[in-house]
Amino acid sequence: MSFHVLGPTRVLGPDGDVLNIGPRRQRELLTLLLLRPGVAVPVERLAEELWHGRPPGGARSTLHAYLAGLRRVLEPGRRTPFRVLTTRDDAYALEVPASALDAGRLRALIAAARTATAAREHTRARELLGAAQLLCGGEPFADLVDHAAAGAERTRLREEYVGLQEDSAECRLTLGEHTLIIGDLAAMVDEHPLRERPRAQLALALYRSGRQAEALQALEAGRRAFAEELGLDPSARLRDLHTAILRQDPTLTLPDQPAARTRCGRRRPIRRTASGARAGCTCPALRRG
Repeated sequence: MSFHVLGPTRVLGPDGDVLNIGPRRQRELLTLLLLRPGVAVPVERLAEELWHGRPPGGARSTLHAYLAGLRRVLEPGRRTPFRVLTTRDDAYALEVPASALDAGRLRALIAAARTATAAREHTRARELLGAAQLLCGGEPFADLVDHAAAGAERTRLREEYVGLQEDSAECRLTLGEHTLIIGDLAAMVDEHPLRERPRAQLALALYRSGRQAEALQALEAGRRAFAEELGLDPSARLRDLHTAILRQDPTLTLPDQPAARTRCGRRRPIRRTASGARAGCTCPALRRG
């Protein structure tokens, strides 16, 4: 049996069939328990969370009916003691190992990929990160979108989604796939304009693809965003990258890749990248002023 919270809540049986979890409140109750797998949550707290701090009269009996319904789905035909949805005093816990929860598998794959990257096993890391990306089926804990209880965990998973994309881009840059990931990186910069890592990755991918002017323009767009939104200058990392691209520093290319041959004196059509930056031959310095 496997549980899925990266998107709408789903439970797959041993044969891979999607199980009918029941009515909306029962589905939400299951998802609340999946927020804290293995943790016994008191009935009163579950009622507070399920009804947004305003449990109706008879909430306890209704909650127990939902719990009984979940047990019929998760352990059909079983009599006590239950092994999946367990009782501890006046609290309930969903005993789900990390390997049976998609969020747990996501984190394990990301950790394994980072270990592989540290060992310079970049092809293996790319495979692990690709498997992790396949698990990202939508908004985390989508069935609890209006529940404050899920807010912190949803935020953590969103951050892990973005970190996963950044790790994947870094891995593919190392493997020489810079041309293939420009579109994905441009979309990522559009969605997260104040994150420096994907912007640096986009600039490097453009530069390695022989698009020096567009690489500089992507960095300049970042400088403007940081100044307008935060009143800050770019980090030393982005400033150094800007200088290195201007100088066509050979350290920016892969060992088996020739240095980028681009010229900034020729007229060429101006194109707009997905990040909204215009590519031209002259780019202002990244530093403000």
